[in-house]
Amino acid sequence: MPIYEFQCKSCNYVFELLMMTKEEMDNARCPRCQSPDVGKLMSAANIATGGGKAPLADLNRPSVETRQCESGSCTYLNLPGHSRD
Repeated sequence: MPIYEFQCKSCNYVFELLMMTKEEMDNARCPRCQSPDVGKLMSAANIATGGGKAPLADLNRPSVETRQCESGSCTYLNLPGHSRD
């Protein structure tokens, strides 16, 4: 679900909102002062990582792995720091 980060131009409060439609985006208001004068911020990507089980040398190397599955072939994306138990 799309969660956007905003900053109020009136009181400088930074907040996040779940937005499903463009209409909701156009009607965003500051939860602190209720001002409609808000700006969308550039947010960093949020990546889930595992419990640190991957060796340090492998943390920065994403890879794609293809295996045979019951339905044919399956492709897995191995993200840095993530381990599948």
